Amino acid sequence: MKRLNGRQQPVLDVRNFSFSYDEIIEQPLFNRLNFTLNQNEITLLMGASGAGKSSLALCLNGLYPEAVEGTASGDIFFQGKNIQEFERGELTKEIGIVFQDPESQFCMITVEDELAFTLENRKIPASAIRKKIMEMLKAVGMEGFERHKIHELSGGEKQKIALAAVLLLEPKILILDEPTANMDPLSSLEFIRLVEEIQNVPQMSVLIIEHQARDWFEMIDRILLIGRDGHLLADDVPKHLFTKQKRLLKREGVFLPGEFSEVPAFRESRTQTSPSAEYVLSVRGLSFSRRKQEVLKNVNMDVRCGEFVVIAGENGAGKSTLIQVMAGLLSPDAGEVFFSGRLLKKWKENELRKRMGFVFQNPEHQFITDTVYEELTFGMKRNGLSEQEMETAAGELMEQFHLKELASCNPFALSGGQKRRLSVATVLDATPDILLFDEPTFGQDAATTMELMDYIMALQSKRKAIVFVTHDMDIADAADRVVVFKEGEVAFDGIPDSLWQKEELIRRARLRLPTRLRKKEGG
Repeated sequence: MKRLNGRQQPVLDVRNFSFSYDEIIEQPLFNRLNFTLNQNEITLLMGASGAGKSSLALCLNGLYPEAVEGTASGDIFFQGKNIQEFERGELTKEIGIVFQDPESQFCMITVEDELAFTLENRKIPASAIRKKIMEMLKAVGMEGFERHKIHELSGGEKQKIALAAVLLLEPKILILDEPTANMDPLSSLEFIRLVEEIQNVPQMSVLIIEHQARDWFEMIDRILLIGRDGHLLADDVPKHLFTKQKRLLKREGVFLPGEFSEVPAFRESRTQTSPSAEYVLSVRGLSFSRRKQEVLKNVNMDVRCGEFVVIAGENGAGKSTLIQVMAGLLSPDAGEVFFSGRLLKKWKENELRKRMGFVFQNPEHQFITDTVYEELTFGMKRNGLSEQEMETAAGELMEQFHLKELASCNPFALSGGQKRRLSVATVLDATPDILLFDEPTFGQDAATTMELMDYIMALQSKRKAIVFVTHDMDIADAADRVVVFKEGEVAFDGIPDSLWQKEELIRRARLRLPTRLRKKEGG
């Protein structure tokens, strides 16, 4: 942890602040919060999924409640001035946010145009714009990407561009909403080091919203903990909080950093199964290109009935593309996909979706109705279930995934973690033969992550095949097999324990050892 410099000067002062969405006004999302953000300080904001962390960030820079149907009370002061006194758009330049979903803040098509748009709004002379863009791209590790189209970037690459755009505003406060969730393990560490470097230059304050504190631990000054009831439960230094308040943190579903946790989460809690020799899905000679760039190159892999397979690798390695081809959402340039012994393209769409479930990396890409309940029952209606059957099944899913109180809410109005849980729940109504997940634990606290994994493992015990694309090496450690991709090709396919012995491959694929092994090595 870095040393604080004497008396801290508050740059943001929150006093008795409450906020609620109008559709659930009887229960404030957060209630009478009091805290400060200090100059040149790094603060970590933690709490259960759905506790309102992202909404709070948007209140701090004045976007909420004006941008949504919501009600706020209390006061927020920025450098001594009530934020309500700022002109529209003025405060967002002083308090910059990198959103949980970076796509939501992009306006232009290419990287260069996006960053130029930010500088033009600051009235930077045209002659200086390109130089500033090149310097910033180098600073965030995206040098050479200026002409790339943003929608073709990986999730982690988009996050870096979003950070670059916000940094070009030269804000006094930088808010990062789960900034590393879509990054491969090494890119995540590099991003964290980058934040530490840039924070020291212009005396910038940083507020980080994150479920995993372990990699930020050495650089954060304070931790704010928001409870499930919307109150501020703790404002403390990291070491004291994680050593003296473990019971509170566990109750609130917070991940403890490795050195403070008793057991790494997933490997020790799962029951090992024996996958069938029968293949449920096979990929043969698969190639796929996007805009004349080869994304997948002659990929061959199999998934057996009842097998839990993790697909890992660096950002841009082709993982999400592969899983979409496996699900029949993208068509390959060459090669074939076989599902249950039959060519995937021979399956009728309705029959395929009954037997294969897919969860997108971005949950919003699969929402098609106006309420949580309707989203859960949409597939059930197509499958001919009665109203009573749908009500029972949806009720069980909402109970399982902590969505019961949100049944009538619009899926797009949910928190990031709630959206993820809903997206997972929507594919589980028919318990298909294989479930394909793209980053399913993104945005989840410790408790809901463990519950999701327990549910997934229960399905696996019923011979349902599970495929995860994930950057979480603790989940990879619990899999039957790990398939590592490097530049669109399979670089490894085997059991986790074999992978952890391959130091050079781990380095080249930008992975890390799981927590249990890092704890043994003291890293």
